[in-house]
Amino acid sequence: MKRSLIICAVIGICAALLGWVESQNLSNNRQINARLRKEASVSQGNEAGALGFSEQRKEYFAMKEAVKALRRDLFALYREAPENPAAAFSDERLRTEAELKSRLGELDPTGIRLFMEECSNDPDLTLQIRRSLNNYVQKVFIWKYPVEVARLMTQSPAQFGIGDAGIYDPFEYLVYYYSGEKPDLRTVFQCLSEAPPEFQSRYIGQSTKYATGSPSRRAELLEKMRSFATTPEQRDLVNGQMSDVVFGRPDARGSFIELSSWIASANLSSEELVAATRNMPNHVRVGETGQWLDWLGMSEIPAAFSKARAYELAARWTENDYAAAGKWLNSAPDSPVKSAVASAYAVKSYPYDRQGAIKWIETLPQGPDRSKALSAIYQNLPEDSDEAAAFASEFGLVR
Repeated sequence: MKRSLIICAVIGICAALLGWVESQNLSNNRQINARLRKEASVSQGNEAGALGFSEQRKEYFAMKEAVKALRRDLFALYREAPENPAAAFSDERLRTEAELKSRLGELDPTGIRLFMEECSNDPDLTLQIRRSLNNYVQKVFIWKYPVEVARLMTQSPAQFGIGDAGIYDPFEYLVYYYSGEKPDLRTVFQCLSEAPPEFQSRYIGQSTKYATGSPSRRAELLEKMRSFATTPEQRDLVNGQMSDVVFGRPDARGSFIELSSWIASANLSSEELVAATRNMPNHVRVGETGQWLDWLGMSEIPAAFSKARAYELAARWTENDYAAAGKWLNSAPDSPVKSAVASAYAVKSYPYDRQGAIKWIETLPQGPDRSKALSAIYQNLPEDSDEAAAFASEFGLVR
């Protein structure tokens, strides 16, 4: 009995050992298969990567050859102006130019970069060719890839003729085209926001030249400029354009009703109002100066700035129509704006109405407005004249 039990135990142990060995073999086989599959996958990936890289190399060198051929054809076409002006408009030449334009239009941004490098490195690049090339930059590349070409221009300005007095600045053309001819201010300010500071300061003013023709265009421009101004330097740039944004170009001179209504709807901050009113005399109609003076008195512009603006407006108004300016003064209630107007009126009317000018000076209390008027009048009198001496003595002035 005991012997049978021992034999059964031995048999059980052997069976268990054989099962464990089989399990280990199966596990090892699985690991080996998994490793082989992984290695096969990596091998296939490497082969595919190598194949992809090879294709990319082929495409790159094919593009290099294509841009070389384009450069050769462009230089051959424009190396010399046609001897007969009529030949410039011959059917054959027009077909050649159209074909060249079509081939250039097939270039992607990488191809454009390579093409511009090819052209700029060619020693035969003449002014005639540069101007023709610039035309294609504007009418093909910028029309198709404005943002990408703007990046290329900021990276390699010389290749695109930036700063070349002999051609029309292509970056300026981009801002003009997408501000005025084909309005897309989002594109304009995307290009500007990605450009270096020197480009931003140089070209931001172009947008106000072409995008302020109507109240709605000015509202859109203001929105885009606000979004653009994310740094103190950019805010300074925008504030420098704010006068044209708010009032339009100086030659526009909108009416008081139109402009004041627009300003009310624009929700301008105090900082924006100060910037916008910096050049008011250049933007508002002389005959509506009184209305603008009243508006300044009720605006949220800080007093020091509203008085400075009032002085400038009143000085121009008095020079153009001193009777109307005097009438406004006689009817306006006392206020800081009225004091500034009286000071300017006295300075400008003194040469032909000394008594009237002195009368308005005497209404001013001792302070900056009175001192400014007296000093300006005294400085305008002939030096060492009896009149200057008498004026200095009367008011206690020293030149």
